[in-house]
Amino acid sequence: MNVQNDPGLAVCLASSFCGYHAHAGFLNELDRRGWRPGKIAGSSAGALAGGLWAAGIRGEALEGLFRSWRMKWAFIDALAIPRFILLPSVWGSSGVLSAKPLKRFLKQLIGDRRIEELSGPSVELAVFNLAKSKGEIVREGPLAEFIAASLAVPMLFAAQEIEGEWFVDGGVTNETPFEHWLDDPAVHTILVHTIRHESPSERKSWSPGAVAASVHSVTAGEALRRRREMAEASGKRVHFLETRTPPPGLFQGKRAGALIEAGRATAAAWVG
Repeated sequence: MNVQNDPGLAVCLASSFCGYHAHAGFLNELDRRGWRPGKIAGSSAGALAGGLWAAGIRGEALEGLFRSWRMKWAFIDALAIPRFILLPSVWGSSGVLSAKPLKRFLKQLIGDRRIEELSGPSVELAVFNLAKSKGEIVREGPLAEFIAASLAVPMLFAAQEIEGEWFVDGGVTNETPFEHWLDDPAVHTILVHTIRHESPSERKSWSPGAVAASVHSVTAGEALRRRREMAEASGKRVHFLETRTPPPGLFQGKRAGALIEAGRATAAAWVG
């Protein structure tokens, strides 16, 4: 079956430390083969790839962007070192990185567009609302700012203030934001794209990013198991598609192309 611009096809892009390369390859390969979702939900890295794709940055434009030094520099913060030193003190920030350069970069790409104003697939981004102490699915609001908020790993990034509320990484509680579709009669097929890194036994060294990813994978794996059970009980067509990649890192360098291709291969294998 070849589905084009199908409002009943929903794609969930899971959180994964710097997994946006594989998500970009996955979305682009689906699109190339005529599978165009009507809904995209993303958490953390999935919010970055899905948000930009839904805003019209697709194909080689998206993949080239994620390979570029422009993207890498968007995560760099000149005050990161003093923030790191002051982090344990009462004068410290809530995170090492402010995300201000990232938000400026995203706004250069997509302007001040709001989530509810996008003309492509509807977009839903997972965030954690600090004031309410709960995860939320955001369907309206400034796109660039909520992408940055969904990426804001606690302690690494400062909490993000948006329209009077404070948010951090959506992957804290909802690394695979798809369960809200299980009761949606308009959705007939759900694709959940997750990214798995090499297991600890396969590693020869540990970077800070790899440590964070390994710790997070323990709780994320249990939450995903529970969501799989919910999906099976719902009777809805839910496909869990996993892309296996090398260890995470903020600066992927030459490896970025291989990560994109890994996401492409996952989509191609599912389409068949």
